[in-house]
Amino acid sequence: MASSSPSPSWVILSTVPQVSAAAAEAHPGRDVSLALAAPPSVTHLTVAPTVFAADPDPQADIETPCVLAADHSAGLFLVLAPPSVTERPPTKARVWRGPDGVERTIHVGRVPKPACIVLDATSGAASRVLDPDFLNASTVGVIAAPGGAGGRGYMVVEFQNIVGCDEATLICFSSETGEWFEADVGNPLPSWIWTFDDVISHDGKLWWVDLAKGLLACDPFADQLDMAYVRLPKGGGGGHGGARHGCSYCSQRKRASRRFVQVSDGKFRCVEMSCPREGAPKFTMHTLLDPEAAEWRLEYCVSFAEIYDSYKAAGLPMPKKKAPKVAFIHPENPDVVYFFVKKYLFAVNMRTKKVVESEAREDGASSSPCVLAWKLPPALTAGFSGSQPPADGEEVC
Repeated sequence: MASSSPSPSWVILSTVPQVSAAAAEAHPGRDVSLALAAPPSVTHLTVAPTVFAADPDPQADIETPCVLAADHSAGLFLVLAPPSVTERPPTKARVWRGPDGVERTIHVGRVPKPACIVLDATSGAASRVLDPDFLNASTVGVIAAPGGAGGRGYMVVEFQNIVGCDEATLICFSSETGEWFEADVGNPLPSWIWTFDDVISHDGKLWWVDLAKGLLACDPFADQLDMAYVRLPKGGGGGHGGARHGCSYCSQRKRASRRFVQVSDGKFRCVEMSCPREGAPKFTMHTLLDPEAAEWRLEYCVSFAEIYDSYKAAGLPMPKKKAPKVAFIHPENPDVVYFFVKKYLFAVNMRTKKVVESEAREDGASSSPCVLAWKLPPALTAGFSGSQPPADGEEVC
């Protein structure tokens, strides 16, 4: 039976959907369901067996389904999954003569592309994105169409550019037309080699996050497309750690590995870990106050040494070679940051410098790509029906 406690307002969501025939039988007509688990437990998207291929192609360049991007406010999740063997591209026979003089025939073909599926957790629907051919999956995002509620349309968008060119191209799939189209946009930094760590849907726009340089933002539904650039805040709170690179680009990329950007309480937050050559690492957080002016405000700078007593009291293992890694920021309270250390997930209130939550993870979710913080849409927190039977402590959704 479901718990009588209120449904959580946010969850820690696994980025690996689960297939459940039992859930599909219990809720006919729904492709997607979930059982809400209060943090720090992990919530899983559950899909009917018909959503993913029953005969996944072992030659595909992806082994298991995974969430690539999301529009959290609409409950939309863009998932890549292995395609069916029946969708394998045709091969061409090539004859090759070996050193021994014997002719051998080999078959050459393209590596099967992943299937692309949009899961709508609010309406329970799953829809296939036809013929995806992404150049780089890390540049792809999904955003709900303006207006409406659950079950509304969406757009899947890939950012493509050529270094040195002041224009870029958005490759877009519209659920309304079921077709792909291209749109030209400006490239704010033509000489920069864009490498995106995340694509976030927020405030009616898609935001491409390059942790070494900044954010690109565009509303793909606008009549006149405009690509805005928001630089990241200047660093603070300690040294850079490690040897300096002679290449400026490489140096900025190294710094990017210590940054994390997420929306919390409606605003972009940037957490950066500085690694002085001696002493404990420091964590700083900045809040984006004005995207147009790229105005960031420093919220806090906390040394891990200030958290040590609380960390030790929580029984967490002492990191020896690697500092704790940022997992995510609490989506409603930016003062609380979650970290991974070994198999543990723990949360620290950076204002009080106290560990407020910790749990050993036995499910393999020990890195930030494995989970994401999801502030639930109102339709789900209101007790929207249609999930598999929950475990103890989980709420039906």
